This record gives sequence, structure tokens and C-alpha cells, in this order.
Amino acid sequence: MSCNETVSNQLSNNRGEHRGTGAVSFSDTEFSSGKVNFVTAEFSGGDVDFSGAKFSGSAVSFNSAKFSGSAVSFSEAKFSGGEVGFLAAEFPGGEVDFSDPGDWSSPPKFTLIDIPPPGVKLPRKEDQSTV
Repeated sequence: MSCNETVSNQLSNNRGEHRGTGAVSFSDTEFSSGKVNFVTAEFSGGDVDFSGAKFSGSAVSFNSAKFSGSAVSFSEAKFSGGEVGFLAAEFPGGEVDFSDPGDWSSPPKFTLIDIPPPGVKLPRKEDQSTV
């Protein structure tokens, strides 16, 4: 199944909104070409798992997405190419965890470059090189 089909299947029933106590998993998904949009998606309650995902050539946008009350994990995710953006994303009461990446050579972009938004955990400075 392609990444676009995976995203469509995971979110199609709720129009880009993930609400509740259930979990949505994109673990080990490869984002290697094309574009994937989570633009204006709402993650509210429940967990979203991108553990082990590979971002190596596609454009993945979380721009203007809202993470409220959700825990989103990017544990062991590999950011080695492509473009992942969180521009104008909001994190009221949510947590997005990048603290344990598998590769951080092409990190995601946030609105403020040197200051992570509240609710976002970045890798320690010493861990922000290619792993």
C-alpha cells in the first residue's frame, strides 16, 4: 500500500481529524516520494505513532496542524531527506516527541528555527547529527 493510500485510509473517516482515545499508527511508513498533506489536520486525544518512519525524499506537511491533547511519537524516525514542515502548527496541550531520532540529518522545519514550540521535544544538541 502506498503512503498516500495509508494516509487516506487512516484519516478518511474523520476528515483529517483524529479524536478520541484510540491510536493511529504510521510506524515504519516510508515517505520517499511525492507529497503527503496533514495540513490543518487536528490530532485531539489519543496517540499517533510515526516510530521508525522514514522521511527520505517526499514533501510531508503538518503546516497549520493542531495537536491538542495527543501524544505524537517520532521515536527512531529517520529524517534523511525530503522536506517535513510544521510551519504555523499549534501544540496546545499536545506533545510531539522527536527526542530519539534514527537520523536527524534533514530535520523538520518549524516556524521559529532555534526555539521549539511548547509541546515539542527535540533531540539534545549532541544527538542532532546524522545517527
